[in-house]
Amino acid sequence: MKKKNKVTPGAVVIAVSALLLLVIPFLTDNNYIITTLVYCFVFASLGVAWNMIGGYGAQISWCHAVFVALGAYSSMILYKKLGVTPFLSIFVGMALAVVLATIIGYGTFRLRGPFFSLSTIAFAEIVRIVIQFWGSLTGGASGYSVPFKGESFLNLMFKNDTPFYYIMFFVLAVVIAFTAWFEKSKIGHYLGAIKGDEDAAISLGINSFQVKLRTFQISAAIAAAVGTFYGFFLTFIDPPSVCSLDFSVKIGIGAIIGGIGTLWGPVLGAFVVNILTQLLNSWFSDIGGLSQCLYGLALVIVVAFRPGGLISFFPGYHKDKKKRTRTAKEGGE
Repeated sequence: MKKKNKVTPGAVVIAVSALLLLVIPFLTDNNYIITTLVYCFVFASLGVAWNMIGGYGAQISWCHAVFVALGAYSSMILYKKLGVTPFLSIFVGMALAVVLATIIGYGTFRLRGPFFSLSTIAFAEIVRIVIQFWGSLTGGASGYSVPFKGESFLNLMFKNDTPFYYIMFFVLAVVIAFTAWFEKSKIGHYLGAIKGDEDAAISLGINSFQVKLRTFQISAAIAAAVGTFYGFFLTFIDPPSVCSLDFSVKIGIGAIIGGIGTLWGPVLGAFVVNILTQLLNSWFSDIGGLSQCLYGLALVIVVAFRPGGLISFFPGYHKDKKKRTRTAKEGGE
């Protein structure tokens, strides 16, 4: 007899949380709350994308801000100069991100050790410098903005942040659904086997280089797609806001604090980090650099006392971890 699928406590928490998030705009007219949650959706989406290569692949990337910048700048420039809707130009940013990810991957994934992480920092700095000094196209250090021409869904122009709230909620749901499918796909199984023991995976015929490269390309494309929406949400961008190492670190730290290598860990981490940061900045606005201290302190505490991240506090975490480990081993056979 087939076992009936039971509704787990985790599934109930997710469903209730999603329902609550859907009705929040109807419960408050405070735009500050809506804006804060939009940031949570953005960084949760980016964290899930980062986690594909950084968590499932154990290849720590510190250049995902560059992919976000490629998506934001390309879409905003095409809209401002040619009037192209971001729903079309989004693919330009994704293509550019895949090209850059391919260049980085080809030069580093054949090597072992910290070369990949170091290379991502170097490439990110190169792109940031190009954006900053190519003022005729990107606006340089002065930044780039798009004019408001009236409300338009196709142009992602709205008078308040509520439409962006639901757009980014939908984007996050799509990213999570895709990542859940990716985790169970053949390439996801191969990636788990490589993470567990790369030499053993290679001996079983898995092309480690191709698997890691393809995962990095997918992760970069998703980050660029999110970057398109993020740019139009901000309406103004500059290198420090979307193309800095600090931005990349914020993406990665959210995933690490929440639970690296898990589906829901980056989502939890993004919400906790962003909400706490906003609260502390509001309470202690006279103290500069408090958010950076929060990142560092939280990272040290989590790594030292809860290596599995905040998601490990949930009862079903250890069971899911065993299942992922078993799946990864099966993927390598």
